[in-house]
Amino acid sequence: MSKIHHGGNIEEVAEKLNVPVEEIKDFSANINPLGFPSDLWNVLVQSFANIEVYPNPKYPELKKAIAGQLDVDADDVFVGNGATEILDEAIRAEKATDALILAPTFGEYERLFKRTGVKVHHYQLQEKNDFTLKMDNLLDLLRAHHEITVICLTSPNNPTGQVISPKDLRMLTDFCNKHHRLLILDESFIDLTVGSQPSFVNELTDQDRVYIVRAATKFFAIPGLRLGYGITKNNKLKALMKVQENTWSVNGIADVFGQNMFRAKRYIELTHQWLDVQQPALYEALRKIKTIKVFPSVTNFFLFKCSDPDLREKLIRQRILIRQCDDYEGLGAQYYRVAVKGPQDNVMLVNTLKKVLGRGER
Repeated sequence: MSKIHHGGNIEEVAEKLNVPVEEIKDFSANINPLGFPSDLWNVLVQSFANIEVYPNPKYPELKKAIAGQLDVDADDVFVGNGATEILDEAIRAEKATDALILAPTFGEYERLFKRTGVKVHHYQLQEKNDFTLKMDNLLDLLRAHHEITVICLTSPNNPTGQVISPKDLRMLTDFCNKHHRLLILDESFIDLTVGSQPSFVNELTDQDRVYIVRAATKFFAIPGLRLGYGITKNNKLKALMKVQENTWSVNGIADVFGQNMFRAKRYIELTHQWLDVQQPALYEALRKIKTIKVFPSVTNFFLFKCSDPDLREKLIRQRILIRQCDDYEGLGAQYYRVAVKGPQDNVMLVNTLKKVLGRGER
């Protein structure tokens, strides 16, 4: 597996062009363009008063706030330094020998599994199906491979932007319960979906062999703060997870932010309004460019295909940064991912693509 690139390496690009970071438009990182919730600045500033005090390692108030938002018990919630730490702990808790992930998908899953000596199998998503997951086919693969005991999926998937339906997830969960498999479901982008797609958290029972992983990073635009959380209702899984938990994994500032983040009601409302308007508008604009093929998505980014393998470099010269997807299993240098931003930025992206690729429109 090649080195994972990740989006958002804007400092490197600014240094290369010898321009201030502010002059680069970053479409490579899928962060809420509304920025940090302004009505939470005071909360954040006040939290610095606790900087000389260890946070409560049980994080009772943080877990209570998350549980209240998701309508689960506080005991069902685990917190960590970003979603990646929760994923790592869930992987270590199970002690599997073989795991299944999608291809293409977020590269950290494979890295985390391999780091603990787990063999990784891939379920290849097909471009001809717009990279949608066919649950019947996935279940057939699992029946043929008894050695695979952990399935790690993400909904919406990154970089394809597709969700897995609650019906399909229930089918897979029932299979896992019956055959003693584990489902790790990453829902880091579920809050950033057009039409507010339902979370599988609403469907969980205490019999389900499922860990759900969530992140505050993308929605609240806090990639530098790091806050992730996980949910399971299964008592055996909770016990295994508690063994893996790192003490004080959430810093005191992120702890206080997380206790208050769901109080930013207006910000949450404005975010959904922005996405429900700008996401379909950008999709339609990208579809009209003849020289690219854009794939459907329900979240705040799009995957598209373009025959020009130098498109990223050409856009960098126009001070626009996009994500080239050549490091994703199952994709290559002709695939790119772009984030949905504000209306002016989205128009600028589309116009620059037309300029760089020729003005051909459908």
